[in-house]
Amino acid sequence: MAVREAILAGRFPPGEALRQENLAKEFEASRVPVREALNRLEAEGLVVLRPRRGYVVASLDLDEVIEIFQLRMMLEEHAGFLATEKRTQDDVSDLRKILDSLEETHIENATDIATWASCNRQFHTRLFESSRRRHVCNVTNMLRDKVERYVRVEVSMTGELHLAQAQHREIFKAFAAGDAARVGLLSRQHCESTAERLVAGLRAGEKQR
Repeated sequence: MAVREAILAGRFPPGEALRQENLAKEFEASRVPVREALNRLEAEGLVVLRPRRGYVVASLDLDEVIEIFQLRMMLEEHAGFLATEKRTQDDVSDLRKILDSLEETHIENATDIATWASCNRQFHTRLFESSRRRHVCNVTNMLRDKVERYVRVEVSMTGELHLAQAQHREIFKAFAAGDAARVGLLSRQHCESTAERLVAGLRAGEKQR
């Protein structure tokens, strides 16, 4: 969905009003599919409907960001464990290809950030899809979407991907080896370290205001 990607990429920042007629013109669509898209995004928590303002991009305060990451840590540990138990050789092969694309990406501009973010999302989505647990995957994706734009901002500020890339490699190695407990633990630790960097950046930003 183009509107979702625009929100995740930060093109529409938190609090910005989303006028249906403007979105229809920008994305060359009629207002009906735009309205349906906004309804879905509201259900996902990415936009909210404000009286007399219409739809606006949802914003999160620091406590909400922390809460979401705490939920993600628990759920992604569970999802990683299940995925490794259920994995097939096709799952391993697919994840290897995505990891290769991730490691070939270097952050030099906004386009690189979008490319890396897309590959990063594919890596975790494909990993958890191996669990064959639809509801687990749906909830992990929903929680990831809620903080994705904040994570992209953090990457754009630091450009620091070495730790994340090393963690992806370790997750893949354990996944390929069939070590479910280790994949679960590494998935939790990966989520936790992302949260620590992001929260530190948000707190630093608050002090500067």
